[in-house]
Amino acid sequence: MLLSDLPPEIIYSIATYLPTANAFVCLALTCRRLHEIIASGDWSIFRAFVKSQFYNIPTPPFWKDAARALTSRSRALDRHAVIGRFVTRPSNAEHLGGSSQATRGDNPTHGYRPAIDSYEVWNGSNWHDRREVLAWSDGHELVLQIRQRGSQSAQKSFVFNDLEHISSHDDICGLHLLRPEHHAKTQDREHVMLGRMRGELVHLTIAPESNAYELKQKFQTFGLEIERTDMSDGPESILAAHLSNGTIALYSTTTEEEEVSSFGRLHVHAGSSARYKSSKFLSPNRLAVTTGRPQDAIAISRISQERIALEITIPADFVGTPAMNGLTKRSTVTAIAPLTGQTGASSGNTFLAAWGGSAVRLHDLRSHKQYEQLYIDMADHNPLYCIHPFGHDRFVVGAGGDAVVKIFDLRMPTAYDYRTTRRQSFSGPSRAQSTSLKHPSRDLSIFLSSVPPSARNARSTQRHYRGPIYTMSSPSLLSPTIYTGIAGGIVRLDFASTDDLTGSNSTWYREAIDLPSEDTNGNNTNEVIELSGYERPDSRDITACSKLRSQVPFSAVNDQNLANEQAAGWDRRWNPLEAPGAWRRRD
Repeated sequence: MLLSDLPPEIIYSIATYLPTANAFVCLALTCRRLHEIIASGDWSIFRAFVKSQFYNIPTPPFWKDAARALTSRSRALDRHAVIGRFVTRPSNAEHLGGSSQATRGDNPTHGYRPAIDSYEVWNGSNWHDRREVLAWSDGHELVLQIRQRGSQSAQKSFVFNDLEHISSHDDICGLHLLRPEHHAKTQDREHVMLGRMRGELVHLTIAPESNAYELKQKFQTFGLEIERTDMSDGPESILAAHLSNGTIALYSTTTEEEEVSSFGRLHVHAGSSARYKSSKFLSPNRLAVTTGRPQDAIAISRISQERIALEITIPADFVGTPAMNGLTKRSTVTAIAPLTGQTGASSGNTFLAAWGGSAVRLHDLRSHKQYEQLYIDMADHNPLYCIHPFGHDRFVVGAGGDAVVKIFDLRMPTAYDYRTTRRQSFSGPSRAQSTSLKHPSRDLSIFLSSVPPSARNARSTQRHYRGPIYTMSSPSLLSPTIYTGIAGGIVRLDFASTDDLTGSNSTWYREAIDLPSEDTNGNNTNEVIELSGYERPDSRDITACSKLRSQVPFSAVNDQNLANEQAAGWDRRWNPLEAPGAWRRRD
């Protein structure tokens, strides 16, 4: 019996074993009947591909476009294809709060530390019909940008400031957007949880249609300064404020009270000399807190309005760690990030933590081991300020110095897979494995060394940024974009291959990352930053050296760049490495 003679149900079952989206297209081109079966239901067969290859990412029911977007991003990550651009304040933004020109009472020597949050929802009949909301802090001001894409394209921006006299203590240190699934979220308004260093913590709503705002709620902070905030996911999110006295106050975000009192507190340390470095909600009701103590460096508690219960502690035990990893026996944890599960939500069992400053460990609370995997950059030992899971098999780390952003592959260096629900759907090599067989995978660290536009002036002598990477945010698990906060500015990183952006379907790919066509043909390249970075060797290879790389503008791509893309697997915007000389190492 021929394949084309089989019932559609069996063909669908066979198709779930195909490793790439291109294999579906090739199967549809085999004969007319197979094309009818594969293309039926607006190519709904791609649902099986998305669910099997990108199993933990919720997608809207535009399956062919979802497969295209996800495979394009995965391919860009494999090729290290990244585009950097600064995010600037919109010139046509509406000013809210009554104070567009506040008087500053101090003279800060460093740029502000931006807080960022973003989300996107699909609200139309095709893939491009989606609404993205991006909020970030510009010192003491809140910038909110709302974009409707697709057939009803529109954009509106706001700058909020209700202060007349300001200082660095008025800077926004916490910023969280309520998602559409939240009980308090209304469709005609954007809801923002906003915290200032001086101790103000409020629930702010902004109505885009009427250009109006409302201070809906105030959260009591007892006159204490705020160091940072965090908010859990879900319809009944919990807001956590880290106060200057070493406690974490917990608030309900669904109450209707105008003055919201905390329903509980966590005492992080027992002495005035100790200081926590980080905390994070691992799930809607699970909070991980670093204590600064070696015996319980990470304390994980179950949180509800009825009770707060300590669930598990993780000690700082570095016995058996190779000396080459540059780790000490410090119990400091500087960043924590949960990993998502099969439904796109986190159960709180698996998370990443930055231990000892420069190393990231993967923890699984269901395992008897202290940690499952170690990720480290041997070339850089700056402390790590933020961890951002990205896609289904990568995470990105922001360093505390030298403007370094590090991209790690969760699949390396061992085969440990924290996603216990994953089932291999075929016995042959996967899409990712096939890529790695052709071009050995190497992790990449990128320098965001360009000076932010806000820091540039006629008197400035600063040529390069060498500061920390403070925070990161992506609009959704489907997004190819990471908004990255540096001192005094926001850098947008988009993962998209140059051949996608310049090929026959370039309009589709450019629209996904807001890249005008002129930015890929050389007429207007001022917006795009030429990034540099270094290729990291395997952390277990102490003899290999890091290879420095740099990007060229789109207009400068030549035949040598194209040949290097085919030979080395790197995106064509990365300059080929120089040939080894008598003095140059060949590894």
